[in-house]
Amino acid sequence: MNEEQNKMKADCVCDVYSILKTIYETQSKANLSIFKGVLPETIPFILYSIETMNPCIASGIAPSLQSSFSTSFFRIEKLTNSSVYLMLLLPSDVEGNYKEPPSIPYRLKKTNSKVIISLKNICGIQCINPKLVNRQVIISGKEK
Repeated sequence: MNEEQNKMKADCVCDVYSILKTIYETQSKANLSIFKGVLPETIPFILYSIETMNPCIASGIAPSLQSSFSTSFFRIEKLTNSSVYLMLLLPSDVEGNYKEPPSIPYRLKKTNSKVIISLKNICGIQCINPKLVNRQVIISGKEK
């Protein structure tokens, strides 16, 4: 890797870190009584790999599926100078059925599955509408 590529990689990590820090701080403020109902307590996002420039995909276990799932949608749990701790968000369609990445799902559900990703492996981030988190599922014209 030449010097210019190393500088681009370092700038990329710095920008992603500052965005993740803002997301983490906003989510933390959402728990304060003054911001309850105003700020989203989960801001979902997609991270992009510096190696492939594609979305990072992680796998976890969802009790509701009784099997493993893959997702490119995450919630930040903790941030350090070198890593980000993430909760995997389960994507589903309008009826609540698991929807494989990469398309934007109708709904995102929090899970107990977590991963840690090194910031040096990330080159970009795309925020997703927080209203997708725990959105009502629609089955046969009735909300569930």
